[in-house]
Amino acid sequence: MATTPFTAPRPASYAPIPRPLKRKTAPSEIPPGPRSPLLTLKFQRDTPGFLRTARDEFGDLASFFLGGQLFYGAFAPEMVHEVTVSKQHSFIKGVGFDRMRKVLGTGLLTNEEPIHLRHRRLMQSPFHISKISSYAETMLALTEKHISNWRAGSDVELGPEMMSLTFDIVAEILFGTDISKDTERVQRSMHIAIDRIERTMLPGLDRMDSWPIPYFKKFHTAADDLNDVASKIIRTRIERGIKRDDLLGILLEATTPEGERLSAEEISDETLTLILSGHETTANVLTWAFAYLSEYPKYWEQLAIEAEEVLAHRGEDDFASHLFRAPIASTIFSEVLRLCPPVWVAPRRALEDVELGGRFVPKGAHVLVSQFVTQRDPRYFDNPDKFIPERWQGDFEKSLPKGAYFPFGAGTRKCLGDQFALLEGRIIILEIARRFRLALKDGFPKAQPRATYRPKGSVAMKVSAARRDL
Repeated sequence: MATTPFTAPRPASYAPIPRPLKRKTAPSEIPPGPRSPLLTLKFQRDTPGFLRTARDEFGDLASFFLGGQLFYGAFAPEMVHEVTVSKQHSFIKGVGFDRMRKVLGTGLLTNEEPIHLRHRRLMQSPFHISKISSYAETMLALTEKHISNWRAGSDVELGPEMMSLTFDIVAEILFGTDISKDTERVQRSMHIAIDRIERTMLPGLDRMDSWPIPYFKKFHTAADDLNDVASKIIRTRIERGIKRDDLLGILLEATTPEGERLSAEEISDETLTLILSGHETTANVLTWAFAYLSEYPKYWEQLAIEAEEVLAHRGEDDFASHLFRAPIASTIFSEVLRLCPPVWVAPRRALEDVELGGRFVPKGAHVLVSQFVTQRDPRYFDNPDKFIPERWQGDFEKSLPKGAYFPFGAGTRKCLGDQFALLEGRIIILEIARRFRLALKDGFPKAQPRATYRPKGSVAMKVSAARRDL
């Protein structure tokens, strides 16, 4: 029987996982933090809220025990930068990533060294800024095609719509394949997998994956369904003999300086990782963006004017540069990434004793840094819970300390497709604003934070036509 990501063992080349620190083996002095018999329940019920309260009540470094193991919440920008950049080699991926590996295998998102760096180097060229710029025309054409059936007065379920659109963009640009028939299957399976990853990420809960309970059996089935879609993409490409200078073409042909090539399983894992990180996360950000635009309608007309100006450069060699410079779309996208970061927590595990912000963190401790918490720090963001795109005008981002704003991660683990997502997001926002107005039907959506920070439900919206007297 073939091994799938769900059943594959942890690669032997990864660093050994250090022994966890429990109450009896934890240092005698640890930072203050939440202590309650109901702690685990509170953490599971609202993890972003739990972490933010821990920061507000106990400061930049808080400790707590989950599943009997010692956790640290590291919230100061300096600590974030140390965990993700300057001291990143003192940490490995933390709790939740073993479960994510059951879905994505050894792709860039879940990989550890030395495999991660090897894969990243092989995959960089399709995401170089000069290459990404060439994708703009395709992104716009697919957006036009997707929204061509929207009509004024009709309703759309924006969440599924954005999922479908970004899925088509990733499939066409990165894999050169029309897999639209698999859109619903991928969305359904990804929804289940992301839900199970987050809800059962605490230490020890992975043992339940083999239990004959429907909740856990669906996790296994969803992971296998996603692996089957990725395998089909690769199989179709090979069988048809398609040669393209896209990501899949590079993965199929790439060799290391030593002449080593990626295995079929590794290519499948990277394909799955790009399906998740290249469409699900961007779709969530776009859904949040249009929800905020519905609440702050003054930005619609500004976006529509900007869209007419920027999209007039379509067909020119520097079309993408106009998109990257679009000030209104850029500030809106940056603010949504601050408030609703698609990856909202980054768990790590200390491989050795280390200092964060000058404070001691012992080997074996779980360390959580959180985009959601740090990017709402009132020391760096006035009115941190309010949607204020104007804050990003000028050199505001450059004025922030390292680690204060990191929606795509940082260091060698920073998302390889960040510029891809930024270009795609601007195009979709501008083209929709040029043609339509969207209004929430059921109020601003609640968050459903799982492995990604997504809005709950389908986010129904009423479509109306844009003014044409701009």
